[in-house]
Amino acid sequence: MPKKNHTPSTTTYQDHAAPASWRRLVSAALLTGAARHIGALLVGLAVTWWQHD
Repeated sequence: MPKKNHTPSTTTYQDHAAPASWRRLVSAALLTGAARHIGALLVGLAVTWWQHD
């Protein structure tokens, strides 16, 4: 009997922990992608401005 009660609590904990890790991974990926795009835009603007003079 105790094993049956213990197994669902462990499974519930794993199910609850998985979405949090996925959210962290997705948010980190989005922030990394945004930073790369912003960096590329800034570099492009700097190069364009440098070549313009």
